[in-house]
Amino acid sequence: MKSIFKLYFKLICLSCLLLLAGCDDGKQASDKAAQQPVLARHQDRFGRYDSIGNLGGKPVSIPGGVVFTWVRYIGDPGDFDSSKQAQKYQRPPITYQLPIEGFDFQYRLTDGAVKTRREQTEEDYLRDNETLIPVGKPFPWGYTIVYNIVDPHQPLNFNKALAGDLQATKTVNKFDYFEQPQKIFGLTYLQANNGIDPSTNQPWQDNISGPDILISKNAQGEIKTYIQCDFTGEIQSCTHEFYIDSMPVVVHISYDRIYLEKWRQTEKNIAGILDSWVVTDKGALIKKQAGKV
Repeated sequence: MKSIFKLYFKLICLSCLLLLAGCDDGKQASDKAAQQPVLARHQDRFGRYDSIGNLGGKPVSIPGGVVFTWVRYIGDPGDFDSSKQAQKYQRPPITYQLPIEGFDFQYRLTDGAVKTRREQTEEDYLRDNETLIPVGKPFPWGYTIVYNIVDPHQPLNFNKALAGDLQATKTVNKFDYFEQPQKIFGLTYLQANNGIDPSTNQPWQDNISGPDILISKNAQGEIKTYIQCDFTGEIQSCTHEFYIDSMPVVVHISYDRIYLEKWRQTEKNIAGILDSWVVTDKGALIKKQAGKV
């Protein structure tokens, strides 16, 4: 009888100790949570949370309905990385200080609109896909990717990129690019072998070997805009890359060549879109966010 009583007594004491330990752990967890700042997370009218992080050294809040496919953070494994290291990777807590690597969205060249899922702009985008592309009419949307630049030593210009491309063309394809006397929409125009295919001595019949190159420099001679465009075929496309003065990022956008004349306005509009997503360090909105109704 005494042994049973002792057993019950020990069990009761053990339960009390566990209860006290649990209370202490709960208090520590509560204290820890209280020390962590509460992040302001914004939503749209459908309840979708913004994607947050740091872009170009600035905290940003990107409307969730705007992002076309993904927001990737510095350190995230690649989509097809199946290594053990990638499988074990644990992303740090997402805050307004976590550096973004890049993200994408759709930009309309005709009026500077941003496509947002479940809004009118998505209906416009789908309609344009169905009605314009099949008949070869210009598609007014440009697929846009924004890349963050976190290396302070990375040059914020395309001077080295252009020099490398011209050297590669000369070495591999055995021809040169020549600057043309007339600019195109204010852009310096470089044409492959003055428009003549050296293998045939006839005008180029393809865009693969020598696309048109168009550049814009600032007062210091830095190439801030670098565009390559098709010049033959029913549909002629451009890949347009540019740096933004207000933050260290590089933007890549592809679109129909018919919209090349809007290159300055396109750069200005996209810079404004990114600026509208900049928030305070605690996440408070500063401006009306582009793409959020």
